[in-house]
Amino acid sequence: MTNLERLVKAHTEAATLTTISSATERIAEEMARELLKDETFRAEMQALVRTHFTPTLRALAKNGGRRRKR
Repeated sequence: MTNLERLVKAHTEAATLTTISSATERIAEEMARELLKDETFRAEMQALVRTHFTPTLRALAKNGGRRRKR
């Protein structure tokens, strides 16, 4: 492969990656907006987050005063 071919290949890959990444981000944002409009989904998501957040917060508070020894 020539230097020119490598350069064109690298540029094409970078441009494709940027385009796909941007499109994926826009799709994810749109899906999140649509899902959060659904009252049932939003309530279930809030309950799920609370279920996992509460024990994690308690564990952090419990261990917060203790410093880890290295």
